[in-house]
Amino acid sequence: MAAAATMLSIQGDWDQVLREAEGEVWVSCRIPGKPTIRGSLTSKGISSDEVPEVTASEEFVVQEVTKNRITVSCPEENISSTFLSPYASFSHIHEKNVSYLDISSGGDLGVSSSTDQTFKVWETHNTEVKSVLEGHTRDVFSCKFFPSGQEVLSGGLDSLVKVWSVNDGSCLATMKGHRGSILDIAVVADGQNVISSGQDGTARLWDSAQGACIAVVDDSYSPINAIAVAEVGNAVNLGSPKEIPSNREVGTEGKLVVLAREDKSLEGVSLHSRQSVSRDLHVNAAISLLYIVPPTLRVKTHRATSSSYFLRATKL
Repeated sequence: MAAAATMLSIQGDWDQVLREAEGEVWVSCRIPGKPTIRGSLTSKGISSDEVPEVTASEEFVVQEVTKNRITVSCPEENISSTFLSPYASFSHIHEKNVSYLDISSGGDLGVSSSTDQTFKVWETHNTEVKSVLEGHTRDVFSCKFFPSGQEVLSGGLDSLVKVWSVNDGSCLATMKGHRGSILDIAVVADGQNVISSGQDGTARLWDSAQGACIAVVDDSYSPINAIAVAEVGNAVNLGSPKEIPSNREVGTEGKLVVLAREDKSLEGVSLHSRQSVSRDLHVNAAISLLYIVPPTLRVKTHRATSSSYFLRATKL
């Protein structure tokens, strides 16, 4: 059963605003099933060692402030959080909101899409744009690096899944088959196979080199907002395929894919056998982000309001 978690949130530019005289930022405590507690933090000046002097509205308490972090608590819910200020800000890569972001396994490259209709790969140490990825005809909703860091997987509003070369920005493969927007994507093992989920309620397994659909992993009545894949081995009974898998299917053995649907349900499916491991597991809001954290096989999901839920994959 999903366990809801209370969460503290703070205004994104708090570290800049609280360095201004009388600067004020919002802070909130979200409690599933209860009204959100809202308050504010106000700067009363800067001390001699350049640390902001901050006071909180009555709902919150400021426990600690340094040059680059602040710890705030909500006594009513007995919760506290520490927020760190960024050491770098990349403001010139996009002109409008960043809609999706991923970092390569080596940490040297970033890829991001934006509501300004751009989709770019850039270097993390100097934010220099390495390549502009052009080919999607509408917004890109999801983009992820392959483990090698040399290719990028993407999906968007145009119902297409694409593979891109990081070096020259060329499109290496285009996958067609979804009948609606691509809502999430995932790379399987080394990337010979990838998965996508969409507004059409399907999750599809693809041969990323040939751009061909290997199988429809799930076909449901509700849009699949998010997917996550993890190696679970013998920890979960994944069953056996009813038919001999295609020779284009690589690295799907022992993999669990979790599907998060718009109807607030979660389902675990064996990627190799296509058998449902569990279904009809519900949370109290539509999920927009999901991932599995090995080796404890804990599933973490986030909805748009930032409340979170935790599940053990062995219970799926």
